[in-house]
Amino acid sequence: MVSEPIKIVQALKQTMILYEVGNLHRQIFTDGRTFPAEFELPAYLGYSVGHWEGDTFVVETRGFNDQTPLDGMLHPRSDAMRAIERFHRRDFGHLDVEMTFDDPKMYTRPFTIRAAHDLVPDTTFSRCFAKTRRTPRTLNRNRAEEDYDANNRGGHARSGFA
Repeated sequence: MVSEPIKIVQALKQTMILYEVGNLHRQIFTDGRTFPAEFELPAYLGYSVGHWEGDTFVVETRGFNDQTPLDGMLHPRSDAMRAIERFHRRDFGHLDVEMTFDDPKMYTRPFTIRAAHDLVPDTTFSRCFAKTRRTPRTLNRNRAEEDYDANNRGGHARSGFA
């Protein structure tokens, strides 16, 4: 499974994951904290705590709300769902993510999916997606040509949002 574009930003005590699709973001706390006893405000993307196991970044997420489906295919999820993600950089250009979901209210057993991400350097994050599905490299080349044409012909550059 190939996933949609993401950007990972690491800071001293937390890591942020920015999702291009849906304009979503997550905070993953890496300061050694544990989960709260109760989640006052269950959230769409839950409450995430991460740590390193060798060269793999392991993230556990709890505290989801039950207001939205698990995925775009509308599989259900409940407030009891727990997710474990394992981010591993296979080499310079590839990130493998393994996600295990455990929701005893909705599913009889945990299940795992895998996604691969390709590093696409020097791209503008918000311009990686358009109505037609093109690769980020093709999209950036086409947008650069359109921007050049618009700027040199007195027209307007095309917006990054389709």
